[in-house]
Amino acid sequence: MKYGIIIHGPEIIDSGWAGKIIQLLSARADVYAVAAGTMCKLAVLDSFLEDLIDIWSLSKPSEAITEIANECDCVFLLNHGKTIESGTVFGNIVADRVDVEVPLVQVERPGNSDGKVIHRGKDVNPDVYWLCRKLGMPLVYPEPAKQPSIRKNGHRTIRNISGILPEESIMVNGLVIGYANAGDVELIFEDGIITAIKGGQLKKHGVEKLASYIGKIDPETAWIKSGNLRRTPVLESMNRKRIDVHKRKSCRAVLINHEAERTFELARKADLVISVGDDTTAIAGSILKRLEIPLIGITDGDRDNVLAENEYCEGSMIIQVKSGFDDIVGEKIKDLFFSTSHPEFPSKSFLEEQILELAKSQIRHVIFHPLKYNY
Repeated sequence: MKYGIIIHGPEIIDSGWAGKIIQLLSARADVYAVAAGTMCKLAVLDSFLEDLIDIWSLSKPSEAITEIANECDCVFLLNHGKTIESGTVFGNIVADRVDVEVPLVQVERPGNSDGKVIHRGKDVNPDVYWLCRKLGMPLVYPEPAKQPSIRKNGHRTIRNISGILPEESIMVNGLVIGYANAGDVELIFEDGIITAIKGGQLKKHGVEKLASYIGKIDPETAWIKSGNLRRTPVLESMNRKRIDVHKRKSCRAVLINHEAERTFELARKADLVISVGDDTTAIAGSILKRLEIPLIGITDGDRDNVLAENEYCEGSMIIQVKSGFDDIVGEKIKDLFFSTSHPEFPSKSFLEEQILELAKSQIRHVIFHPLKYNY
Protein backbone atom coordinates (compact mmCIF):
# COMPACT_ATOMS: atom_id res chain seq x y z
CA MET A 1 0.00 0.00 0.00
CA LYS A 2 1.07 3.55 -0.69
CA TYR A 3 -0.60 6.72 0.53
CA GLY A 4 -0.17 10.25 -0.77
CA ILE A 5 -0.46 13.07 1.76
CA ILE A 6 -1.17 16.63 0.63
CA ILE A 7 -0.64 19.22 3.37
CA HIS A 8 -2.27 22.62 2.95
CA GLY A 9 -1.63 25.72 5.03
CA PRO A 10 0.82 26.43 7.87
CA GLU A 11 -1.56 25.81 10.79
CA ILE A 12 -1.68 22.04 10.31
CA ILE A 13 2.15 22.03 10.40
CA ASP A 14 2.61 24.52 13.24
CA SER A 15 0.14 22.64 15.45
CA GLY A 16 2.18 19.45 15.09
CA TRP A 17 -0.73 17.45 13.69
CA ALA A 18 0.70 16.98 10.21
CA GLY A 19 3.80 15.31 11.63
CA LYS A 20 1.68 13.08 13.88
CA ILE A 21 -0.60 11.98 11.04
CA ILE A 22 2.34 11.25 8.74
CA GLN A 23 3.88 9.17 11.51
CA LEU A 24 0.63 7.25 12.04
CA LEU A 25 0.08 6.50 8.36
CA SER A 26 3.74 5.56 7.89
CA ALA A 27 3.13 2.66 10.26
CA ARG A 28 0.43 1.32 7.91
CA ALA A 29 1.88 1.95 4.44
CA ASP A 30 4.54 3.72 2.40
CA VAL A 31 3.77 7.44 2.37
CA TYR A 32 4.76 10.41 0.25
CA ALA A 33 3.96 13.81 1.74
CA VAL A 34 4.03 17.11 -0.14
CA ALA A 35 3.45 20.68 1.08
CA ALA A 36 0.94 22.72 -0.91
CA GLY A 37 1.21 26.48 -0.69
CA THR A 38 3.98 28.93 0.12
CA MET A 39 3.16 29.41 3.82
CA CYS A 40 2.87 25.66 4.31
CA LYS A 41 6.35 25.19 2.89
CA LEU A 42 7.62 27.93 5.17
CA ALA A 43 6.11 26.14 8.17
CA VAL A 44 7.77 22.89 7.07
CA LEU A 45 11.15 24.61 7.16
CA ASP A 46 10.44 26.11 10.58
CA SER A 47 9.56 22.67 11.94
CA PHE A 48 12.62 21.06 10.28
CA LEU A 49 10.39 18.60 8.41
CA GLU A 50 11.79 19.12 4.90
CA ASP A 51 13.30 15.62 4.91
CA LEU A 52 9.83 14.22 5.60
CA ILE A 53 7.69 16.58 3.51
CA ASP A 54 8.49 17.60 -0.07
CA ILE A 55 8.59 21.40 -0.38
CA TRP A 56 9.83 21.63 -3.96
CA SER A 57 6.98 20.01 -5.87
CA LEU A 58 3.74 21.49 -7.22
CA SER A 59 2.10 24.08 -4.98
CA LYS A 60 -1.63 23.84 -5.68
CA PRO A 61 -3.47 21.06 -3.80
CA SER A 62 -5.47 20.02 -6.87
CA GLU A 63 -2.32 19.74 -8.99
CA ALA A 64 -0.50 17.75 -6.33
CA ILE A 65 -3.45 15.37 -5.87
CA THR A 66 -3.72 14.76 -9.60
CA GLU A 67 0.03 14.17 -9.84
CA ILE A 68 0.35 11.58 -7.07
CA ALA A 69 -3.06 9.85 -7.26
CA ASN A 70 -1.89 7.58 -10.08
CA GLU A 71 0.76 6.07 -7.82
CA CYS A 72 -1.25 5.84 -4.59
CA ASP A 73 -4.05 3.72 -3.15
CA CYS A 74 -5.50 6.66 -1.24
CA VAL A 75 -4.83 10.40 -1.00
CA PHE A 76 -5.09 12.28 2.29
CA LEU A 77 -5.63 16.05 2.36
CA LEU A 78 -4.58 17.63 5.67
CA ASN A 79 -5.98 21.08 6.42
CA HIS A 80 -6.84 23.38 9.31
CA GLY A 81 -9.36 26.00 8.18
CA LYS A 82 -10.48 28.94 10.28
CA THR A 83 -13.77 27.11 10.83
CA ILE A 84 -15.04 23.65 10.00
CA GLU A 85 -17.37 25.27 7.45
CA SER A 86 -14.58 27.09 5.60
CA GLY A 87 -12.40 23.98 5.72
CA THR A 88 -15.18 21.87 4.23
CA VAL A 89 -15.78 24.43 1.47
CA PHE A 90 -12.05 24.39 0.70
CA GLY A 91 -12.11 20.60 0.42
CA ASN A 92 -15.15 20.72 -1.87
CA ILE A 93 -13.43 23.22 -4.17
CA VAL A 94 -10.31 21.07 -4.36
CA ALA A 95 -12.34 17.90 -4.97
CA ASP A 96 -14.27 19.58 -7.79
CA ARG A 97 -10.99 20.35 -9.56
CA VAL A 98 -9.64 16.80 -9.58
CA ASP A 99 -10.75 13.63 -11.30
CA VAL A 100 -9.08 10.71 -9.57
CA GLU A 101 -10.12 7.10 -9.08
CA VAL A 102 -8.69 6.64 -5.59
CA PRO A 103 -10.44 7.93 -2.44
CA LEU A 104 -9.71 11.49 -1.31
CA VAL A 105 -9.77 11.72 2.49
CA GLN A 106 -9.69 15.17 4.08
CA VAL A 107 -8.50 15.45 7.69
CA GLU A 108 -9.91 18.81 8.76
CA ARG A 109 -9.04 20.63 12.01
CA PRO A 110 -7.53 17.71 13.96
CA GLY A 111 -7.20 18.44 17.66
CA ASN A 112 -10.34 20.61 17.65
CA SER A 113 -13.72 19.56 18.98
CA ASP A 114 -15.35 20.21 15.59
CA GLY A 115 -12.67 18.39 13.59
CA LYS A 116 -13.78 15.80 11.03
CA VAL A 117 -12.41 13.26 8.60
CA ILE A 118 -14.28 13.80 5.33
CA HIS A 119 -14.34 10.88 2.90
CA ARG A 120 -14.77 11.45 -0.83
CA GLY A 121 -14.88 8.38 -3.03
CA LYS A 122 -16.50 4.96 -3.19
CA ASP A 123 -14.94 2.42 -0.84
CA VAL A 124 -13.55 3.37 2.56
CA ASN A 125 -10.04 2.07 3.11
CA PRO A 126 -9.78 0.15 6.44
CA ASP A 127 -6.86 2.37 7.42
CA VAL A 128 -9.19 5.38 7.27
CA TYR A 129 -11.33 3.87 10.03
CA TRP A 130 -8.14 3.07 11.93
CA LEU A 131 -6.90 6.67 11.57
CA CYS A 132 -10.24 8.06 12.78
CA ARG A 133 -10.01 5.95 15.92
CA LYS A 134 -6.42 7.06 16.54
CA LEU A 135 -7.31 10.73 16.10
CA GLY A 136 -10.65 10.52 17.89
CA MET A 137 -12.38 12.14 14.92
CA PRO A 138 -15.68 11.22 13.24
CA LEU A 139 -15.79 9.97 9.65
CA VAL A 140 -18.32 11.90 7.56
CA TYR A 141 -19.24 12.41 3.93
CA PRO A 142 -19.31 15.90 2.37
CA GLU A 143 -22.61 17.71 2.59
CA PRO A 144 -23.90 19.79 -0.33
CA ALA A 145 -22.91 23.44 -0.02
CA LYS A 146 -25.58 25.76 1.38
CA GLN A 147 -24.93 28.01 -1.60
CA PRO A 148 -22.60 27.57 -4.56
CA SER A 149 -19.22 29.23 -4.15
CA ILE A 150 -19.48 30.49 -7.73
CA ARG A 151 -22.57 31.58 -9.63
CA LYS A 152 -23.48 33.57 -12.74
CA ASN A 153 -25.64 36.69 -12.82
CA GLY A 154 -25.91 37.95 -16.37
CA HIS A 155 -22.48 39.08 -17.54
CA ARG A 156 -21.14 38.92 -14.00
CA THR A 157 -19.52 36.02 -12.17
CA ILE A 158 -19.87 36.07 -8.39
CA ARG A 159 -17.59 34.12 -6.08
CA ASN A 160 -18.40 33.71 -2.41
CA ILE A 161 -15.58 33.83 0.16
CA SER A 162 -16.08 31.56 3.15
CA GLY A 163 -14.54 31.86 6.60
CA ILE A 164 -13.74 35.56 6.30
CA LEU A 165 -13.87 37.99 9.23
CA PRO A 166 -14.61 41.73 9.21
CA GLU A 167 -11.56 43.97 8.57
CA GLU A 168 -9.52 41.12 7.10
CA SER A 169 -7.63 41.74 3.88
CA ILE A 170 -8.63 39.83 0.74
CA MET A 171 -5.90 38.46 -1.52
CA VAL A 172 -6.40 37.21 -5.06
CA ASN A 173 -3.48 35.36 -6.66
CA GLY A 174 -1.12 36.85 -4.08
CA LEU A 175 -2.21 40.50 -4.28
CA VAL A 176 -4.45 42.35 -1.81
CA ILE A 177 -7.49 43.67 -3.68
CA GLY A 178 -9.71 44.77 -0.81
CA TYR A 179 -10.95 44.38 2.75
CA ALA A 180 -13.95 42.72 4.36
CA ASN A 181 -16.62 44.75 6.13
CA ALA A 182 -18.70 41.71 7.09
CA GLY A 183 -18.55 37.95 7.44
CA ASP A 184 -20.46 37.39 4.20
CA VAL A 185 -18.34 38.57 1.28
CA GLU A 186 -18.63 38.11 -2.47
CA LEU A 187 -16.23 39.10 -5.23
CA ILE A 188 -17.86 40.30 -8.43
CA PHE A 189 -16.01 39.66 -11.70
CA GLU A 190 -16.75 41.17 -15.08
CA ASP A 191 -14.75 39.88 -18.04
CA GLY A 192 -11.98 38.60 -15.78
CA ILE A 193 -11.68 41.84 -13.78
CA ILE A 194 -12.83 42.33 -10.16
CA THR A 195 -15.21 45.28 -10.25
CA ALA A 196 -16.82 45.20 -6.80
CA ILE A 197 -16.86 43.50 -3.41
CA LYS A 198 -20.21 42.85 -1.76
CA GLY A 199 -19.66 43.08 1.98
CA GLY A 200 -16.27 44.69 1.57
CA GLN A 201 -14.22 47.58 0.26
CA LEU A 202 -12.32 47.40 -3.03
CA LYS A 203 -8.67 48.43 -3.10
CA LYS A 204 -8.45 50.04 -6.52
CA HIS A 205 -4.66 50.07 -6.69
CA GLY A 206 -4.56 46.36 -5.84
CA VAL A 207 -7.04 45.52 -8.61
CA GLU A 208 -4.98 47.58 -11.06
CA LYS A 209 -1.83 45.70 -10.06
CA LEU A 210 -3.62 42.38 -10.47
CA ALA A 211 -4.74 43.30 -13.98
CA SER A 212 -1.31 44.67 -14.88
CA TYR A 213 0.79 41.75 -13.66
CA ILE A 214 -1.55 38.81 -14.19
CA GLY A 215 -4.22 39.98 -16.62
CA LYS A 216 -7.74 38.59 -16.66
CA ILE A 217 -8.64 36.32 -13.74
CA ASP A 218 -10.63 33.11 -13.95
CA PRO A 219 -13.06 33.34 -11.00
CA GLU A 220 -13.25 29.55 -10.73
CA THR A 221 -9.51 28.89 -10.45
CA ALA A 222 -8.31 32.11 -8.78
CA TRP A 223 -6.39 31.58 -5.52
CA ILE A 224 -8.25 33.57 -2.85
CA LYS A 225 -7.10 34.03 0.73
CA SER A 226 -8.31 36.27 3.53
CA GLY A 227 -6.62 37.60 6.65
CA ASN A 228 -3.14 36.90 7.91
CA LEU A 229 -1.32 34.32 5.82
CA ARG A 230 0.06 32.67 8.94
CA ARG A 231 -2.24 32.77 11.94
CA THR A 232 -0.09 30.59 14.19
CA PRO A 233 2.93 32.23 15.88
CA VAL A 234 6.45 31.15 14.97
CA LEU A 235 8.49 30.27 18.04
CA GLU A 236 11.91 31.88 18.15
CA SER A 237 13.46 28.49 18.84
CA MET A 238 12.03 27.23 15.55
CA ASN A 239 14.10 29.61 13.45
CA ARG A 240 16.85 27.65 11.77
CA LYS A 241 20.45 28.69 12.05
CA ARG A 242 22.60 29.57 9.08
CA ILE A 243 23.12 26.33 7.19
CA ASP A 244 24.90 27.49 4.08
CA VAL A 245 26.90 30.42 2.80
CA HIS A 246 26.94 31.42 -0.84
CA LYS A 247 30.59 31.65 -1.88
CA ARG A 248 30.23 31.82 -5.64
CA LYS A 249 32.50 34.29 -7.37
CA SER A 250 29.53 35.65 -9.33
CA CYS A 251 26.03 36.41 -8.07
CA ARG A 252 22.93 34.80 -9.56
CA ALA A 253 19.89 37.00 -9.00
CA VAL A 254 16.16 36.60 -9.60
CA LEU A 255 13.35 39.15 -9.65
CA ILE A 256 10.09 38.52 -7.77
CA ASN A 257 7.66 41.16 -8.94
CA HIS A 258 4.35 40.92 -7.03
CA GLU A 259 4.35 37.11 -7.14
CA ALA A 260 5.50 36.03 -3.70
CA GLU A 261 3.82 32.64 -4.08
CA ARG A 262 6.57 31.70 -6.57
CA THR A 263 9.43 32.45 -4.17
CA PHE A 264 10.39 28.80 -3.63
CA GLU A 265 10.32 28.10 -7.35
CA LEU A 266 12.23 31.21 -8.43
CA ALA A 267 14.80 31.44 -5.64
CA ARG A 268 15.87 27.81 -5.45
CA LYS A 269 19.21 28.36 -7.21
CA ALA A 270 19.63 32.08 -6.56
CA ASP A 271 22.29 33.88 -4.54
CA LEU A 272 20.22 37.07 -4.29
CA VAL A 273 16.57 38.02 -4.76
CA ILE A 274 15.11 41.39 -5.73
CA SER A 275 11.46 41.75 -4.70
CA VAL A 276 8.97 44.46 -5.65
CA GLY A 277 6.01 45.39 -3.44
CA ASP A 278 5.54 45.67 0.33
CA ASP A 279 3.67 42.43 1.00
CA THR A 280 5.67 40.58 -1.65
CA THR A 281 8.85 41.65 0.12
CA ALA A 282 7.47 40.63 3.54
CA ILE A 283 6.42 37.17 2.32
CA ALA A 284 9.55 36.55 0.25
CA GLY A 285 11.73 37.81 3.09
CA SER A 286 10.29 35.26 5.53
CA ILE A 287 10.90 32.43 3.08
CA LEU A 288 14.37 33.57 2.05
CA LYS A 289 15.49 33.89 5.65
CA ARG A 290 14.97 30.13 6.02
CA LEU A 291 16.73 29.45 2.71
CA GLU A 292 19.64 31.74 3.71
CA ILE A 293 19.26 33.97 0.65
CA PRO A 294 19.58 37.76 1.04
CA LEU A 295 17.00 40.11 -0.41
CA ILE A 296 16.85 43.56 -1.95
CA GLY A 297 13.29 44.72 -1.38
CA ILE A 298 11.67 47.63 -3.22
CA THR A 299 8.72 48.97 -1.19
CA ASP A 300 6.69 52.16 -0.84
CA GLY A 301 5.09 51.69 2.60
CA ASP A 302 1.75 50.51 1.19
CA ARG A 303 1.72 47.28 3.19
CA ASP A 304 -1.46 45.34 3.98
CA ASN A 305 0.11 43.31 6.81
CA VAL A 306 -0.71 39.87 5.42
CA LEU A 307 2.13 38.60 7.63
CA ALA A 308 2.43 39.55 11.29
CA GLU A 309 6.21 39.93 11.30
CA ASN A 310 8.98 41.06 8.96
CA GLU A 311 11.92 38.66 8.80
CA TYR A 312 14.93 38.95 6.52
CA CYS A 313 18.14 37.06 5.94
CA GLU A 314 21.35 38.69 7.06
CA GLY A 315 22.76 40.81 4.26
CA SER A 316 19.33 41.95 3.07
CA MET A 317 18.49 45.55 2.18
CA ILE A 318 15.03 47.15 2.05
CA ILE A 319 14.66 50.28 -0.08
CA GLN A 320 11.53 52.31 0.58
CA VAL A 321 10.69 54.71 -2.24
CA LYS A 322 8.03 57.40 -2.57
CA SER A 323 4.40 56.27 -2.62
CA GLY A 324 3.48 54.52 -5.86
CA PHE A 325 7.06 54.36 -7.17
CA ASP A 326 7.87 50.78 -6.15
CA ASP A 327 6.27 49.47 -9.35
CA ILE A 328 8.06 52.08 -11.46
CA VAL A 329 11.45 51.27 -9.95
CA GLY A 330 10.67 47.57 -10.28
CA GLU A 331 9.99 47.93 -14.00
CA LYS A 332 13.28 49.81 -14.46
CA ILE A 333 15.15 47.03 -12.64
CA LYS A 334 13.45 44.44 -14.82
CA ASP A 335 14.30 46.27 -18.05
CA LEU A 336 17.93 47.01 -17.13
CA PHE A 337 19.03 43.86 -15.34
CA PHE A 338 16.65 41.02 -16.16
CA SER A 339 16.50 40.83 -19.94
CA THR A 340 17.52 37.18 -19.50
CA SER A 341 15.84 34.72 -17.14
CA HIS A 342 18.88 33.88 -14.99
CA PRO A 343 21.33 36.80 -15.09
CA GLU A 344 24.63 36.72 -13.22
CA PHE A 345 26.40 39.75 -11.78
CA PRO A 346 29.97 40.35 -10.57
CA SER A 347 28.84 40.46 -6.94
CA LYS A 348 25.95 41.18 -4.60
CA SER A 349 27.42 44.58 -3.71
CA PHE A 350 27.65 45.48 -7.40
CA LEU A 351 23.91 44.96 -7.88
CA GLU A 352 23.09 46.78 -4.63
CA GLU A 353 25.03 49.83 -5.79
CA GLN A 354 23.41 49.77 -9.22
CA ILE A 355 19.88 49.60 -7.78
CA LEU A 356 20.56 52.34 -5.22
CA GLU A 357 21.83 54.57 -8.03
CA LEU A 358 18.82 53.73 -10.19
CA ALA A 359 16.31 54.58 -7.44
CA LYS A 360 18.17 57.44 -5.75
CA SER A 361 15.79 60.22 -6.79
CA GLN A 362 12.81 58.33 -5.31
CA ILE A 363 14.33 56.88 -2.12
CA ARG A 364 12.76 57.73 1.24
CA HIS A 365 15.07 55.57 3.32
CA VAL A 366 17.06 52.34 3.25
CA ILE A 367 17.11 49.65 5.94
CA PHE A 368 20.10 47.32 6.13
CA HIS A 369 20.15 43.88 7.75
CA PRO A 370 23.91 43.38 8.07
CA LEU A 371 25.78 40.13 8.44
CA LYS A 372 26.41 39.29 12.08
CA TYR A 373 29.54 37.35 11.30
CA ASN A 374 32.30 37.44 8.75
CA TYR A 375 32.24 34.25 6.72
